[in-house]
Amino acid sequence: MTRKLFYDDPYICESEGKIVDVLENDGKYEIVLDETSFYPEGGGQPCDLGTINNIPVEYVYEKGDTIYHVMKERPEGNTAKCKVDFLRRQDNIQQHTGEHLLSAAFFKLYNGVNYGFHMGEDYVTIDIDMEEVTNDMIKKIEAEANAYIYANVETKTYFMSKPEAEKLPLRKAIKAEGKIRIVQLGDVDYSACCGTHVVRTGEVGIIKVLRTEKYKGMTRVYFKCGRRAFDEYSKEHNIITKLQKNLSIDEDNILNKVQTTMEEISNLKKKLLEYKKNEAKLEVEKIKEKNNNGVIFEHYEDGDFSFLEEIYDGIKDEKAVIILTSGVDNRILFAQNGIDDIECGKIFKENIKEYNGRGGGNAKRAQAAFSNKDDLNKFAKFLRELS
Repeated sequence: MTRKLFYDDPYICESEGKIVDVLENDGKYEIVLDETSFYPEGGGQPCDLGTINNIPVEYVYEKGDTIYHVMKERPEGNTAKCKVDFLRRQDNIQQHTGEHLLSAAFFKLYNGVNYGFHMGEDYVTIDIDMEEVTNDMIKKIEAEANAYIYANVETKTYFMSKPEAEKLPLRKAIKAEGKIRIVQLGDVDYSACCGTHVVRTGEVGIIKVLRTEKYKGMTRVYFKCGRRAFDEYSKEHNIITKLQKNLSIDEDNILNKVQTTMEEISNLKKKLLEYKKNEAKLEVEKIKEKNNNGVIFEHYEDGDFSFLEEIYDGIKDEKAVIILTSGVDNRILFAQNGIDDIECGKIFKENIKEYNGRGGGNAKRAQAAFSNKDDLNKFAKFLRELS
């Protein structure tokens, strides 16, 4: 049995213990201590990371009452000096306690029960057994959860039997058996939980819901707490500040300005499309007037692939091999009409890799893209000589 120092003090990150066992497994060492400050993965919370005797701890897990510290190297001697990554521990504590508070707000306001919890490196999610969660509901839930933080109530943890625990005002039924660890956040929330939590709810800092989505008849809620929420706000604030500067407009009018700009861009795109179609028609007429001798080869430095397709639609019935290239996209369109000894797709399949291109097609038409203009030109030259 490993004594769990993190239950005595959720912020303890340095300790010293005795090495009582070392197991070798798949080229790594699993170290067992008499007591540890490392929290093992469990209850939806990631494990702590850090070092033992300055050797990195890669993973920590619990089996039975024993905690195993997975390491690439075996520590020397019988004493283990543990040093946990404090910022990771603090982050896990903030996210996990924030999850309790957010779940408590869902339960209090809408009787929504949390049936799933995931704490990732970038975000945290809970799955609430509610099919419909509106933006107005989220605003109320956020306000309620953050009010719990502002109240700065004390966190209490204790063990009791399952029958005793079931007498508490739990927001979720207990599935585990034996001794149950209860995490009590003032009178706000009572939950069975094995994770580490803040000493007082004010240490969570802030809870911010990012978005929601439908998930298996429930609603999955994405959110961040504490330092993660602060970093998210800082990132978004920088974006807004840059938009204000670039658009020369105050914050309250950014959305209207962006909407107006998007409409202008949409109208310009329509006009540009009509212009390109007319330009393509003129180009088709020029091509048809030329004596192509069975091979149409044209390069358009300022034309994208959609421009090539417009031209192709106008000349695809010509009895010729067609090679059209784009300088904008570094792409090529290769086609033939009635030239039986040329199979476009087969030629691409057998040769395009030599020119660092990617693409394919059927017997009558193929297309490809290249990472640079030099490879595009070399492949186009190859096709022209082949034709």
